[in-house]
Amino acid sequence: MIFVGETNMKKGENIKAIVLMLVCSLCATFLSAQPDATISATIKQPQLLMGDQTQLVVQTTTTADKPVTQWFNLPDTFNHIEILSRSPIDSSLQGNTKIYHQSFTITCFDSGIWVIPPLVIHTGNKQISSAPLELTIVPAKLTDSTYHDIRDIIEVPGQKTPWWYWVLAILSAILPGVLAWLWWKQRKQKPVVAPVNTSGLPLLEETLQRLGKLKAQNFPAKAEWKKYYTELANIFKAYYEGKFRDGALQKTTDELLMSVDRHLSKELLSELAETLRMADAVKFAKYQPDITRSTTDIDIIEKNVKKLDNIK
Repeated sequence: MIFVGETNMKKGENIKAIVLMLVCSLCATFLSAQPDATISATIKQPQLLMGDQTQLVVQTTTTADKPVTQWFNLPDTFNHIEILSRSPIDSSLQGNTKIYHQSFTITCFDSGIWVIPPLVIHTGNKQISSAPLELTIVPAKLTDSTYHDIRDIIEVPGQKTPWWYWVLAILSAILPGVLAWLWWKQRKQKPVVAPVNTSGLPLLEETLQRLGKLKAQNFPAKAEWKKYYTELANIFKAYYEGKFRDGALQKTTDELLMSVDRHLSKELLSELAETLRMADAVKFAKYQPDITRSTTDIDIIEKNVKKLDNIK
């Protein structure tokens, strides 16, 4: 009987040891299954029109026993990108998972592709970072479907070239040079000057009258987009030339915007740039905007003219 009791005691101790090993194994498995800390950053609209706004959203997931000890810090301006507002850092607990969330309202006034660098946080003694993001800024919102495609050159079947083809080719090569020389000579002798104000009205009042007449002609309703935007751009250039005397009538759109940049705020300059580039798209690419856009553009020109008129 004594030997039987000792055997039963040994069996009980072995069962307890096995149960304890199973519990430890389950605990280790549970702890190893806990997710590591992660951080993700997304841009709701990764391609923007110059001056528009979008949201940068950052979310971090970690365990309750490993909270975030150091949050990243984005400056108000970095890499051509501006932060207009930022939300507080919110946190919530779901079981053993803790989630941190913060959003930023961002904008940019420089066209190009700009990079948001990796955002770094610390959880305990561990450091994690998000992937870099790209933000694309475009100067004007144009619809590709309305452009006229550039077609490939059609090759002429091989045949004997008549002599008069060569004569025509030589004349075609010489003629542009002659015309360019005559144009340069005429321009040198008679430089273009600012338009003369023949109405006797102040420059601002005369410009506003021209804008009013342009509205009354109602070119957009007649689908005469080229006439409308050509006159709209000329009105602004004539005003700027009469106001500042810097050769605005001979400048390209980009040259004119560089000159206007020192006089206007970023918001007004962005609106003006979009309107003038819209005019270029209509004149040179036969782009056709909607009527609402044409009304907005003439209002933008009027607003910028009034703003410039306050400058001495």
